[in-house]
Amino acid sequence: MVNLGGIGSTVTGALLSWGFWLIILIAIVGVSFGSLYMRKKGKFNFPAIIITENGNGKVGIKFTRAGWFKSKKVLGGLVDYAGERRLEVKDGRIVQKGSSADFHEIGFKTALILIEKSDDPKILVPVDRMLINEDGKKLLLNIAPSDYRDACSKIISDAEKESLSKWETMAQVLVFGFVGLVLFISIILTIQYVKNTMAEAQALHREALAFYERAMDRMSAVPASNAP
Repeated sequence: MVNLGGIGSTVTGALLSWGFWLIILIAIVGVSFGSLYMRKKGKFNFPAIIITENGNGKVGIKFTRAGWFKSKKVLGGLVDYAGERRLEVKDGRIVQKGSSADFHEIGFKTALILIEKSDDPKILVPVDRMLINEDGKKLLLNIAPSDYRDACSKIISDAEKESLSKWETMAQVLVFGFVGLVLFISIILTIQYVKNTMAEAQALHREALAFYERAMDRMSAVPASNAP
């Protein structure tokens, strides 16, 4: 006779086992890709200013970050493992012929000043030197004290914005750590649930088997009928 209880227990155990390992696999993949993403983001450690020409002697300024990366990459650019070392900005654009000689200083930090090609925005070139013309020097010498205070206020405001940016970066790291902690706790709870479920399934299987054996014993104890 087919033991349906044993088959059901086996199937249940297999399903629970597959579900458990699937959760483990998803957790490992998620943590791995998250770590690679945070590693890549951490390599953008240089402030950068991108200057665009708006015509009529006017310019636009974009603030971003840049870092050193190798040219050969895998996993959608999350891992750079070989090739030429080059400067890249956060949006993926490469700084053409960028080198350590092109760095300036922004907020007492090593930084880059880049120019975007007007007819091809994908091309960025570094500015290795910047000079203030004579008109600009005269303007600086003629700044009134109130204007100077306004300039100081703007500098302080920019410093506060930079501090907020650091806090935002730290908050992202904390959120990622919290998600990892929740995922770890979920894995522990899943393991415990699987153990309890399998224990209950085995107990039900033993009870069903004992009931079946008692029923068979009772049936074997009933005398055969000799009636004509």
